[in-house]
Amino acid sequence: MEAGCGRPKTKGRHRCAWHYLLTQPIEVQERQAQLRLARVPEEQHRARVPEREWPDGERWCAGCQSFVPLFYARGSRCRACASRATHRGAVERKYLWPPGMDYDRLLALQGGRCAICRCTPRTRRLAVDHDHQSGYVRGLLCSASEGASCNKGLLGSAHDSVDILLSAVMYLVRPPSGADGQVPSDDEGASGPEPASPFGDVPPF
Repeated sequence: MEAGCGRPKTKGRHRCAWHYLLTQPIEVQERQAQLRLARVPEEQHRARVPEREWPDGERWCAGCQSFVPLFYARGSRCRACASRATHRGAVERKYLWPPGMDYDRLLALQGGRCAICRCTPRTRRLAVDHDHQSGYVRGLLCSASEGASCNKGLLGSAHDSVDILLSAVMYLVRPPSGADGQVPSDDEGASGPEPASPFGDVPPF
């Protein structure tokens, strides 16, 4: 049993399923909440359940139509449903979404991964990235807490400049020191001849 929980441990783990779920990324917890909801036929959905009907140590969550342990509850909902409602409301108010698009549709479109480096978030949701000129959301990117930062560390540091980002790619493909490790000759100087662009007619910057 999980210490202080009274629930059996999950096979192969040293904690119950609910305590294990608490250690997972919030997107994983939200997916599990959606699975709980999908198991309840829509005609059986209930807006509320009287407290007298709650099992000991549990409460009702209308978001996933499930009873959840009290330690996994936040207010009147489970942690996943409460976090989801707060987050979705905030991003919908703050950002301009293309017609027919929202956070959940975009997250599914990206397979739950950062649109650039393809990492899966572990501690925080993917950040909403938007075009600072049009205001429209472009995609969902990882943040600094994931050990990478495509949102601010990559695009932010480059000031959303395509020229800077292409120049960075050219730097990695053909560094000034010579990709083969050869030292430039004296007549070429430190900069050497202008490298050929890996982008065809796009000039080096």
